[in-house]
Amino acid sequence: MKQTHKERFNKNLIKYLYLSTFLLGIASAFILYLESDYFKVALQSENITSFYIFAYGLALVLMLNWHHLVRLYGKVRVFQVSLSAKLVIAFFLTLFPVSVWSVWLLVVYITFTVISWLDMDNLLEACSVDKKTGKIRGLYLTIENAGYLVAPFFSGLLVSRYGFQAAFAVSFVILFFVLIISLIKIKNVDHCPIKKTDFRSFMKKIFLRKNVLKAYYISFLLEFFYALMIIYTPLYLLDLGFDWFQIGKIFTIMLIPFVLFQYPAGYLADTKYEEKNMMAGALFMLAISTMIIYFVDSKSALAWGAVLFTTRIGASLIEVLRDSYFYKRIDQRDVDITDFFRTVRPIAYIAGALIAAPIVYIFHIKLIFVIIGLAALTGIPVSLSLASSRIPSVSSKSMYKA
Repeated sequence: MKQTHKERFNKNLIKYLYLSTFLLGIASAFILYLESDYFKVALQSENITSFYIFAYGLALVLMLNWHHLVRLYGKVRVFQVSLSAKLVIAFFLTLFPVSVWSVWLLVVYITFTVISWLDMDNLLEACSVDKKTGKIRGLYLTIENAGYLVAPFFSGLLVSRYGFQAAFAVSFVILFFVLIISLIKIKNVDHCPIKKTDFRSFMKKIFLRKNVLKAYYISFLLEFFYALMIIYTPLYLLDLGFDWFQIGKIFTIMLIPFVLFQYPAGYLADTKYEEKNMMAGALFMLAISTMIIYFVDSKSALAWGAVLFTTRIGASLIEVLRDSYFYKRIDQRDVDITDFFRTVRPIAYIAGALIAAPIVYIFHIKLIFVIIGLAALTGIPVSLSLASSRIPSVSSKSMYKA
């Protein structure tokens, strides 16, 4: 499909985006692994899936329409609005005790967390160039996950001593600093004209991009993994007798691969190997390591840290390679396609919650890990069938983005 492809590399802006990403990573991780237990405590029940379905259903509706707001107001202003909404909700969650009413605040907080990361994607794409996409995205994800790595230990410690409100208080403070950075330093982002399209034309545009759809499926498998692991791993570990302080240490070990492997993988994707081949290998690693969890019943925090560490090796590679491949096939004017691509997270959470609920009710949480592994295996042939991601010459580039 013919289309021109405009790029502008803004190194100075990327530095502030990286700083904001690190802080957002800390703020997000302070809450992310607590969510399922928060719902469970508030409701006095393990039947929590409906709240995830509502939160990510709302996120899905907003994401499908978010490009209209970007077209009208620009990427920066929209990011500041979504960040402000999240900041206000975090403030109220620090004040209100855990209850059936506060869970609705958490639902909206989850929704705007998804939206704020979508906005960060749009901002980063606006100041990136294809030939450096793997390295830019690899470093971006490494920095984001360094924030995630810092948070679980301290989050677990705070919650074990002071309760959930302490974690939201820290998140509020960090989000406040991100908002200040965005108001002062994140400026001069090109507000590239975005063509208004109706839904039918948009869907036609999407389905013409076969490789984008294949990348979407691989992304769905990764987000499906994240959804079920984030919801059910903390609950399973709590059932085994671990407390939040121990779980915080386990999750800190678990997240190390994201800091170790993502930038090197992005660099290799730009310089030596095809994303599609590396993703196939990473999917196999993810599948096998996750299914092994079914057989683990250890009460050792170190053992669980090691087991979960192995699952995140494959996940960390898929995450950066997926982004590297996708963002080489679009440019900053494709906000609608970016919004569509990022709908995969709410769709995966909704699908994961719907699939997991009857399994957990009828069987056992452990079966979830087998289902995740089997699903991941289906992505291997899809990955290998992707078109090459190699950047063509300028003369042929208009034919490249399919």
